[in-house]
Amino acid sequence: MEVHQLRYFVAIADEGSFTAAAARLHVSQSGVSTQLAKLEHELGQRLLTRGRMLTLTPAGHSILPLARETLASLEAITYTAAEFADAVRGPAHLGMIPGCTIPGLLDVVAHLRTTHPGITLHVSEGSATDLQDGIRERRLDIALTGYAGTLPPEFAHNLVTDEQLHVFAPQSLGLGARPSVADIQQHPVLCLPVGSGIRAAYDQSCVKLGIAPRVDIEASSPLTLLGLAERGGGVAVLPPSTEVSGALVSKPLRDAAIHAKLALISRHEQSAPAVRLVTEKLTAALSPS
Repeated sequence: MEVHQLRYFVAIADEGSFTAAAARLHVSQSGVSTQLAKLEHELGQRLLTRGRMLTLTPAGHSILPLARETLASLEAITYTAAEFADAVRGPAHLGMIPGCTIPGLLDVVAHLRTTHPGITLHVSEGSATDLQDGIRERRLDIALTGYAGTLPPEFAHNLVTDEQLHVFAPQSLGLGARPSVADIQQHPVLCLPVGSGIRAAYDQSCVKLGIAPRVDIEASSPLTLLGLAERGGGVAVLPPSTEVSGALVSKPLRDAAIHAKLALISRHEQSAPAVRLVTEKLTAALSPS
C-alpha cells in the first residue's frame, strides 16, 4: 500500500467521480482508476461500487476515516519537520473582503515575506459569495469573509467578529440613541453590495421585521459609505467596529436581529504546509482577545 493510493481514494470519495478526483490531484483519470484498483487488490476489498454513480461499499465507509487520519498524520509529520528546518515553502492563496484594514491580517501579510521567504502568498479581494466559491473551487486556500446567520458545514471556520448592525449618521439627523430599521428608512440608506455579510444581515433583518430591505446607494468600500454619510447623503449601515471620524456618530439598530459576522474559512481536509502555516498565523492574529 502506498500513500498516494490512499490520497486518490480520499479524493474520489470527496469528489464523487474519477474525473473530478483526477482534476483535483492534477493527474490522469486512468492513473486514478489504476491506483484505486491496486489498492483494492492489496486490501482484498472493493472500496467503491462502479455504476452511474460511485458509492462507497461498507468496507469503503469503514476505511475512509482511517485513510483520512493516516494522510493527516503524514502531513503533520512533514509539516512539523519543515517547521523545525524553517523550510516551509510553496504557494498560499488568500481571499479577503474589499477594503479590509484589520491590523492583524495586514501584519501577517506584510511580514510573511520576511518571516517565511519560502512561501509565496497570493492575495485577492472579493464579495462573500466570490470568496466562498473560491474555497469550494480551490482557487483560494483561505478566505476572510463576511456572512450572516451560519456558514455551510462544508467550510472549516474560525469566527473573528459577531456584531450587531449599527447606523452611522451625523448627530444633527436626530435619529435617537437606538433607532429602528423603520426610523433609518426615513432617510437614504447606504450599505455594502449584495454578496457582503453586512448586506445579508441588513436584508435578512428587514425581512424578519416584515419591512422591504431598501438600499438607496451601495458601494463596496465602507469608507465611501461613511464619506457620503458625512456629506448628508444618507445613513450608513455598518458594524460598530468601523473606524469613523468625529463628524459621524454610531448607533445600534435596536431591532436588527441578524448579526454581521466575519470568519476565516477554509476546506476541512488537510492543506499543504505553506497553507497550514499561513492559516495558523492568521487564526492567531485574528482571534478575538
